[in-house]
Amino acid sequence: MKKLLLFSLAALALVSCKKTGNESSPFTAPATGENYPALNIKTSAQVVKMTVSGNVLNMVYNEDVTLILDSNTLAKSLEVHLKEGFDGTSLANYDYHSLTKFGVNATNWVDDNLKNIVIRSSKDTLINNHLFVKKRITRLFNYQRAYANPSDAAMTMGRLLKQTDILTFSAYYAPENPDVATTVNTAKLTYVKM
Repeated sequence: MKKLLLFSLAALALVSCKKTGNESSPFTAPATGENYPALNIKTSAQVVKMTVSGNVLNMVYNEDVTLILDSNTLAKSLEVHLKEGFDGTSLANYDYHSLTKFGVNATNWVDDNLKNIVIRSSKDTLINNHLFVKKRITRLFNYQRAYANPSDAAMTMGRLLKQTDILTFSAYYAPENPDVATTVNTAKLTYVKM
């Protein structure tokens, strides 16, 4: 009787297993469009968080950018570079510190070579039946400036809270590939109080 019951349960379990067509794939859904570029930058709104501590204005910018790279071109390239264009933003007027992949606290410098940047996530994706790699990069830029008094620091923060800037990103393969142009994208940069 035990064998019959065990056999019935096993048969029931096997019969109830079937594919529904909704199984997850190791690739994300294909994007639409023709001739997708071999290098693309996806951005969302970028945010600078601010506080005032005494007479010091502290600002933290957490960069969050996704690069979409053609897997064949990426395999043939020695490097990929990502650059931030702070010119034209209020952040250009401040010094910043950033921690490198190797633990060095650098002043007014970040490595733009993807080999030397901590990649938050990397996954394959199909676009028009062609394999691409999505690499998400996040890193912190810490800004700090001491003012003559706390009211000057608070006044500067108040001015920045009313401001919105445009931040420019550019990326390119190295050595330069004549078939793939440098790609550029912009993102809105807003200032918020922590």
